[in-house]
Amino acid sequence: MKTAVRRLIIPLLAIGLIAGAAGFAFAAHTGALPALRMQALPVLFGFGEDAKPQAQAQVHEIHDDPTFAKKTKAYSMMPYNRADLEFELYLPADWTAEDTVVSTSGDVGARITGPVAIFRSPMIGTQFATATVEVLKLDYEISARNWLKNYLTTSGFLPQGDVTEINNRSAAAAYITSSDGSSKFCYIAARISGSFVVTARFESPLNLRAYLQYLQKKSIDSFKLLYPKDESIEEQKVFTLVDSIKYNYPASWKVSNPDFRDMNRLIVELRNFRPGQDVGRYAVTQGYIRILAIRRQRVTDLMSEIDNMRKYFTETMSLEFKKMLSTGKSDAYGRFVFNRYEVYDVISKAAKIPTTQEIHLVVLGDKEWYVFAFLFTPKETNELAMWGRNVQSFQEVIKSIK
Repeated sequence: MKTAVRRLIIPLLAIGLIAGAAGFAFAAHTGALPALRMQALPVLFGFGEDAKPQAQAQVHEIHDDPTFAKKTKAYSMMPYNRADLEFELYLPADWTAEDTVVSTSGDVGARITGPVAIFRSPMIGTQFATATVEVLKLDYEISARNWLKNYLTTSGFLPQGDVTEINNRSAAAAYITSSDGSSKFCYIAARISGSFVVTARFESPLNLRAYLQYLQKKSIDSFKLLYPKDESIEEQKVFTLVDSIKYNYPASWKVSNPDFRDMNRLIVELRNFRPGQDVGRYAVTQGYIRILAIRRQRVTDLMSEIDNMRKYFTETMSLEFKKMLSTGKSDAYGRFVFNRYEVYDVISKAAKIPTTQEIHLVVLGDKEWYVFAFLFTPKETNELAMWGRNVQSFQEVIKSIK
């Protein structure tokens, strides 16, 4: 029956189309066709039609370099009367300082200090933007990039892109944060001075992100410390490896197993123990550095020593090398004519539950000594803060070798 209905409908549609066409032709022939009011019809297909003008997005009055230079001013302050924390930040001239801390009693280094200056914009409709400068105490060696990345992660913020590393002591990042039912787009810069990190962040209501985009980034990028301390975060100790090398290391690391039985092959280890678990059989090592200094003699050559180091990794430490992550030069002192820094993903074959970790290997050579130093550490993706601390500590040790 359905087939019959379908067969009936198709001819009917055909007849209707044919009849309609015939009627149109007949009317045209007899002159009975009604006039077409083309002027009342919209464009049929839209080809060549001009696009309707779009509403222009609003931009802040400070939206380029000339307007930034003309309409902003430098805000300079010295928190806690410390020159190493004195900062400068460019903001619009009509912003007001809501709260500032210039001096305090007690030891500023003994605690997290918190915000020291808050600036507020005029009202933008029913909303406003703020800029906050904050001083925080650092306990361990870490780069600005890794500190900032860990800060965003542990604070529960939603990063917008990667952290930008300007140098080892300066970084910046963007993120979104939500509280009390409102969301804000934030851009933050971190500057390290000695054992402190000073941050400046510009918070904008999320719906004003595009409106304030240029001003937000330009202002925070202008943030700088006027007299930063270019010093290690931690107290440094000195270790002399007999007559081969001397280096500094962070006080939180412990020297272990120095081996001077062979004066031509000097060995020492540094360990980063878990706090409260640094003694006895239950001590937990969170980072491990081993330094080997080999006196150059007629019977020694670099390639043979590299083979010996490879055997130490694979046989003594039971490590399986998975892939090389990077290769280049370290920041070691210029006395070394050979200088190589390589990073590898490795897996411990002896572990009950093998996990990927990292080996940072530095090989140095001068006319008297070969120096092999390596760091064994968890990966950034597994323990960001610990990885950042270990890597920075290792690099500081290498840089200090004399």
